[in-house]
Amino acid sequence: MKKIVALLLTSVLMMGLGSCQKTKDQINELTEFDIDYTSSMTIPSTSFTTVTAPVEITTPNIATNTSTKFAENKTTQDLVSEIKMTKFNISTTGANLDFLKSVSIYIKTAGQADQLVASKSNIPAGATSISADLQDVNIKNYLFAENMQFRVSFLFQTGSPGNQNLTLSETVHVKATLVK
Repeated sequence: MKKIVALLLTSVLMMGLGSCQKTKDQINELTEFDIDYTSSMTIPSTSFTTVTAPVEITTPNIATNTSTKFAENKTTQDLVSEIKMTKFNISTTGANLDFLKSVSIYIKTAGQADQLVASKSNIPAGATSISADLQDVNIKNYLFAENMQFRVSFLFQTGSPGNQNLTLSETVHVKATLVK
């Protein structure tokens, strides 16, 4: 009889622990979400006159739209604990990125110092797209602003006969508490 009671108690306990994990996963699902951004930039052909010094180009303003995204995910800015970059890709169409030696990407917005968020060295030959290596930094204060920009520092290994048009694709991961 004692064995049966112990077995039943163990079974109930195991089922209870399993449902706690499921509830925790559901809460995390509701309080964590991604926001995707895409922007473009052009490297003018005149920038390729030197391959020994970095060339910096800043993207136009990118609307963060975080208030809308927070509302859609049932949270608010004051309930956000962390926003981190989870993807930063640079791509080009019709050509490749062989002209690049390395790239460093900084996020910037009014009232904040520029923050390094990603970089990439040793660009593979023939690549038309690269995934930058991400920094583990909380950038929530940058996403709270209406607009953000990326300052990109390029080091070239070769010149280029014309302008280079690049697409920047970013994803940030938001961790927040639900509105009560």
